[in-house]
Amino acid sequence: MLLAGLLTVLSMGFGLAQFSDVPAGHWAKEAVEALAAKGILVGFPDGTYRGNETLTRYQAALIIYRLLQQIEEELKAKGESPTMQAMSSEDIEALKNAVQELAAELAALGVRVSALEDSAATKEDIARLEAMIQELKAQPAPEPGMDAAALQDLADRVEAASIAADTALAQAQQLAEQLDALAQDVEGVKGDLAALQTQVEANAQAIQALNELAVLLNQDVLSLQDRVTALEKGLADLQGIDFEQFASKEDVAAVQEFAAALRSDLVGLSEKVSKLEGTVGDLSGKVSKLERNAFTISGSLSLSYGAFAGSGTQFDIDRVFSSVFSTGQTSTTGLVVDKVDLGQNAEGQTTATLSLTLKTNALDAKSSPGGYNTYPGLVQFSMKGSWTDPDVKVGGSASPSLAIDAVATTLNVAKDQTLSFTFGQTVNTKFSEYVFDNDGASYGHGLVATYKLGALGATLTGVYASKGGADSDNLYARGAGLSLSPMQGFSLRGAVVQQGTNILGGGGATPVTVYGVGADLALGPVALSGEYFSSDAAAKANGYYVKAKAGVGPITVEGNYRSIGEDVTPANMLSYDADPANSANAAPFHADQQGYGAKATVSLGAITLGGFYDTYTGTGARTAYGAEAGLKFGAFSLSGYYRVADAGNDGTPNDSAPKETAANNSYVSSGSDYTQYGAKLSHDGKAEGALIKGLNLTASYDVRPQSSPARTDIAVYGDYSLSLGILKATLLGRYHSLVAAPANSYTTVKYGVKAETEALAIPLKPSLFGEYVARSTDGGTADNAEAKYAVGLKLNEFLFPNSSFEVKYGSYTASNVNSILVGNAEKAWDASVDYLYDNTVNVAGGASGSVTGFYLSWSYWDLVMSYADFLVDDGGLKGGRGFKISYKVNF
Repeated sequence: MLLAGLLTVLSMGFGLAQFSDVPAGHWAKEAVEALAAKGILVGFPDGTYRGNETLTRYQAALIIYRLLQQIEEELKAKGESPTMQAMSSEDIEALKNAVQELAAELAALGVRVSALEDSAATKEDIARLEAMIQELKAQPAPEPGMDAAALQDLADRVEAASIAADTALAQAQQLAEQLDALAQDVEGVKGDLAALQTQVEANAQAIQALNELAVLLNQDVLSLQDRVTALEKGLADLQGIDFEQFASKEDVAAVQEFAAALRSDLVGLSEKVSKLEGTVGDLSGKVSKLERNAFTISGSLSLSYGAFAGSGTQFDIDRVFSSVFSTGQTSTTGLVVDKVDLGQNAEGQTTATLSLTLKTNALDAKSSPGGYNTYPGLVQFSMKGSWTDPDVKVGGSASPSLAIDAVATTLNVAKDQTLSFTFGQTVNTKFSEYVFDNDGASYGHGLVATYKLGALGATLTGVYASKGGADSDNLYARGAGLSLSPMQGFSLRGAVVQQGTNILGGGGATPVTVYGVGADLALGPVALSGEYFSSDAAAKANGYYVKAKAGVGPITVEGNYRSIGEDVTPANMLSYDADPANSANAAPFHADQQGYGAKATVSLGAITLGGFYDTYTGTGARTAYGAEAGLKFGAFSLSGYYRVADAGNDGTPNDSAPKETAANNSYVSSGSDYTQYGAKLSHDGKAEGALIKGLNLTASYDVRPQSSPARTDIAVYGDYSLSLGILKATLLGRYHSLVAAPANSYTTVKYGVKAETEALAIPLKPSLFGEYVARSTDGGTADNAEAKYAVGLKLNEFLFPNSSFEVKYGSYTASNVNSILVGNAEKAWDASVDYLYDNTVNVAGGASGSVTGFYLSWSYWDLVMSYADFLVDDGGLKGGRGFKISYKVNF
């Protein structure tokens, strides 16, 4: 009955579409017959449905398998691919889970069939069985004494096993088809780099799942071997039972054929998985190579046509509102309002500018000629280029300008040893704070080599560069520096650099040689650092300093001692970061001072206490000391301070010298300050515990009793940003009173409001903006005033999508300022200062007037057509207008 049951299951596909045991009028009769008509349900060989019996997992798997086959046939009929690409991500995930479960059961079934094969009858056993079957057929029916219940139980178990075999075969076929579809998907996306990484990750996850599945299969094999052993022992105990009547030779052959087919399917599945692993490995290698050798190109293409007419007096319009006519920030001032925009007479002209920047990751390289050696990750570089036609400098077409900004390459010369080269038009190198400190402002064009020796943390750096490039000064620098870090927290360094007019050293003008040594040491909470430096450019171009810092719990203490020669200048030390014009980082102490200083801070939760003392001799000799305290609660912070400055170190507190800055000393301040005391209370509108979100408010009080004359400053200022539905607004206010001698006293009131709306959900999608800001200074010497207003309308969807039209009108007026034509500041919306676009405060004899005009602009994507018309009144009426077509693409 075992083999007969298996064959019955294999023949279930030929069942009837009508079932004898489904009663007429049953609530599920229509559904049963519909599924039977489609071949999804086939019933049992005796024509029954057995609707009240429990559905086994094997029967459920068989039904799902037939349903999937029918879906695939329907998709093929519609011309759609029955692969995983035609399914949603949820369906794919569900199928993956089902495949894993069915694969485990299929493997277990394969082991069981193998066990059955191993215990199958030999040819002699089959011959003996055939003889006994013939003999049994000739005998009468079994006597009533046989155990019918045991036979029925055995028959049920055989039937269940036969159903399991049929289910496993269906699962194996379904799994093989799905793996075929997956392999086709992998081949189909090889050329698509955008989806390549995603596919590789998905395949890697599938392989990992299959590997985990293999582990489970091995465990199942071991478990089943134990079960087979137990089964063999049980068969030995059943030797007295006559089983020949349950199987024929044909039954045994059918089971063997079925087992062989099942094993062949498993072998095919294993081969497909191996092939998929190889494909994934190949794709992963290609993706890694592409990522390693990737490069980026960025830049912009600008095309413009401009025609201008005016009175000949040029002026700025950025103070009124922004526009495409702005000249932009083209100088070291960082301002746009100090550049003229309109007023000139210029015939229409087209200008094209192309800017490119090319950057790479570390690129692989081969030796040349021959290509015998390969160097992974050898070269990395960036290039910048631009081309403007016509060239505004020479009045005609210009050749493209390509600048090699930096090219870097690194060689692994030995284990833990690397040699790197960087060359280009920006040599940013620093040996120490005072020796060739040019990491902020480039020294010029040249080469930097860095060799990491791999022992004692040693790094050797060499530099060769032409100062400023080909600027006709014929100055070259060459130098070397060595740093050692033999242990954590301890380092030594030394360097020497020479600058001369000969490309190999010396020659021509007197060369300048700078050298220095330094050390750093960190021992727990204590850190020490120091440096000695010298230059032969001048007798006093040398110096040294030592700094210390320690922190224990809430207490931090810092101290320094320095002696800096009066001839320590950027040129003498070849350290152009210290040049104020470069606005780069500078050394810790300015020239011509000998002194020491200390400061300490204590943090006790929300309270901070601190004090400092600093004294030095030399030019601008001064002693300064003071104390301060701070308290922070929520979004509020309160601070107070008291400071004393003794200029000249004569023991008398005074305030006769200005505060030291990098701009007037070449090197940064040593910590000295004015003689003053005061307090400040602030509210941070962005803080989490802000009392009013968006409100930034500050009140300050400052007294300088030793100033000449004595002065008292009182200021209250702030801004408030808010959103009201579609409206965004910012309010600004400032009150500042300086009380001093009558001629030096003044009061400034500054206020403003600006607002804009979102695009309204009506035809043309209009949005509005408006702003007004003004300041009035009532001074003992003179009154000053500034005001500006602007309004605008923008149609964000003008005529067709991605097209907009904008119109603006505005005016800037001022009295008693430096200039009406241009500005010298951009502080209109900064509440912490008194002025808008001109920093004149309490000064007489300035200019008065206004700049007024309107602006029209139409945009379509990156194409902009604009017209501006302005009048300037600075004691005489002048004008300027312009028409401009511009197109700019950033990539």
